[in-house]
Amino acid sequence: MDDRLSSERELIALDFLSGGGEAGSLMRARDWTSSPLGAPSTWPQSLRSVVGLLLGSKFPMFVAWGAELGFLYNDAYAEILGAKHPRALGGRFRDIWSEIWSDISPLIDAALAGEASYRENLPLLMNRKGFDEQTWFTFSYSPVRDETGRVAGMFCAVAETTGHVLAQRRQAFRIKLEETLRTLADPRDVMAAAVEALGQHLGANRVGYSEVQADEETIVCETCFANGVEPLVGTYSLSAFGPDSIARQRKGQVDICDDLTADPAQVYATWAAIETRAFVSVPLVRNGRLTASLYVNFREAHRWSPEEVELIEDVAARTWSAVERARAEAALADSEKRLRAFVTASSDVVYRMSPDWTELRQLDGRGLLLDAVSPNGDWLSSYVHPDDQPQVTAAIQDALRTKSMFEVDHRVRRADGTFGWIHSRALPILREDGEIVEWFGAASDVTARRQAEESIEKLALQLAQERTRLATLIENLPVGVALVDTQGTTVLSNPAFRRYRPDGVIPSRVPDDREEWIAHDDHGSQLPKNRYPSARALQGEQVTGIEFLHRLPDGQESWTRVSGIPIHDSAGHVSGALAVIVDIDDIKRSEEHQRLLINELNHRVKNTLATVQSIARQTLRNAPTMNDAKTALEGRLLALSRAHDVLTLENWEGAELREIAAQAVEPYSNRGEDRLHVNGPKVRLPPRMALAVAMVLQELATNAVKYGALSNATGEIRMSWRVEGRAPGRLRFRWEESGGPPVRTPTRRGFGSRLIERSLALDLDGDVRIDFAPTGVICTVDAPIA
Repeated sequence: MDDRLSSERELIALDFLSGGGEAGSLMRARDWTSSPLGAPSTWPQSLRSVVGLLLGSKFPMFVAWGAELGFLYNDAYAEILGAKHPRALGGRFRDIWSEIWSDISPLIDAALAGEASYRENLPLLMNRKGFDEQTWFTFSYSPVRDETGRVAGMFCAVAETTGHVLAQRRQAFRIKLEETLRTLADPRDVMAAAVEALGQHLGANRVGYSEVQADEETIVCETCFANGVEPLVGTYSLSAFGPDSIARQRKGQVDICDDLTADPAQVYATWAAIETRAFVSVPLVRNGRLTASLYVNFREAHRWSPEEVELIEDVAARTWSAVERARAEAALADSEKRLRAFVTASSDVVYRMSPDWTELRQLDGRGLLLDAVSPNGDWLSSYVHPDDQPQVTAAIQDALRTKSMFEVDHRVRRADGTFGWIHSRALPILREDGEIVEWFGAASDVTARRQAEESIEKLALQLAQERTRLATLIENLPVGVALVDTQGTTVLSNPAFRRYRPDGVIPSRVPDDREEWIAHDDHGSQLPKNRYPSARALQGEQVTGIEFLHRLPDGQESWTRVSGIPIHDSAGHVSGALAVIVDIDDIKRSEEHQRLLINELNHRVKNTLATVQSIARQTLRNAPTMNDAKTALEGRLLALSRAHDVLTLENWEGAELREIAAQAVEPYSNRGEDRLHVNGPKVRLPPRMALAVAMVLQELATNAVKYGALSNATGEIRMSWRVEGRAPGRLRFRWEESGGPPVRTPTRRGFGSRLIERSLALDLDGDVRIDFAPTGVICTVDAPIA
């Protein structure tokens, strides 16, 4: 029982080691018997607090405790330890970092004496990965006191700044090298400056350039920086450095070796002879050929970092470009010398000018210009056209300022007194100190060329103007126009054309199931794409006026008329086609609308005649006398006419019920009277229903005038309606008379009543009823609005 309680108390006491990632796990699992720190259960609270702090941090930290400075750290610091981890855990600080102890021990002593310290970018030569490497760190050492107040250890928070320091140094090196190379013109000086700067920056024993000769088997080494070893100068065989190494470099691959003694693939004897154990060789390949290499040698083994290799590659590229540029400039200078000799031997005008161009010393006009055998200080006005003198003077001043070539085209007075054009070019002859001795120049007669250029410029301007006018015309044409090449691709098109062919391809390459253009031949078959006007035009056929129905992706359709005209080259071959698209959608729609109107007119005339025939037959059959028949017939035809007037105003698309009602009773309404009442919502009736309702109201109004509410001075008529059900719904209409003479049910129904209840009810496809109430006639209509 006591043992279990003791174990539980010990676990509780070690709570400060909980978490902490790998470092925490190692601390909990370690056997601390042989450690200078002893078992964690014996550690004082001050040490426990510091350990808990660093295990809970993501920043690199360690604590060294006790007389032997036992070493404890977190996961972040384990990355700094490298191969020293995890054996460093619990070890002695001095044993862990023995290689830098002399550098850091004064700071440790100060911390143990109670004095905190801080160092930024401190350089330290460490061996943490099996080899020495230069590193930099920013850190602080802080004393840690135990429960008695005595300094019992030290705490450190640390950040490695090696990458940052090296990056700064590399950048400074690049800037300084760039400034140095900018002032150099000689290729050898460029190479010498580059290898010395790189060698000193890297602390290398040897840096140099080797240039591959034309036989591609030997190299020449002339420029070399050496420190502690002999410089590599002379001619060598490429094969002596190993076939594998040379093969890699011929492919443009950098050859890297940290330690020749550990690399059996290297030719050890060659490298040993030149006192080299580690090297980097950066190939310089031009047009697929290995032309040179920049090499860096170390006498001892050296672990090359990626940053070092990248820097060497950068220097190789920069400096070799500068070398090639300097060589090109030197070659250009030699070429200029040969050019001067050539001009002297040619038929061109040659001349010599004073250093400041104030005096023409000599001129051999070669028949083009007057010779000048003695110095002429007035040469500018003697030879150069007045309008060109400012241009020539400006070119002279620019050449004097830069000590570079003078070159200009200008007009001159020729030997025959006329003006012509020359191309004049002069180079400065320099002393060794850079001062100009004189100018040597040559001039060629370019009059014919300038005249040709002026003619071409005028023609080009005219063509450009014509093209602009043509482009403006085409761009603003309401007709789609496009120029198509032999592959069916649009070369030039206007906006009206791009409306239909935005992809610029003719015929359309849209799959058949998404056909955009539809046309039919005389037999009603749909045209295949190879029979489209443009496709036929590319075969040499002229096609005009094929009508196509064009469908847009959104389903919208429009009618077009498409034409294709072949374009022939000078040999008579088809070199393209002109495609024309005319929008005829309005015309087609108008034709269709006209057809529909004619059909509708025929239909309505037939219906109207049938209605008139029915009215006439029924009226004549039931009228007591011919005068009665005439009066009734005229009234009913007039009602029909008024209804037609309403529908005509609405293009026979329907009519408002309120307007039909107003037209029906309008002949019987007098100004100042309030006997006719109309009440109901806005309802639009189709043509057939409008005619039927108009006839109903005409019969009711006529009856009311003869016998009902309108036969005296006090009667009133109320017309009301409503619409029920879903749209378009059913019409519920009511005609109600009041205030007229007493009404008795007739012994027989007249034609008007039968017309309303039977014939017109049939037209309305609904129910029409007339009730002869004592107070006045009531007529109700229940019919669908359709």
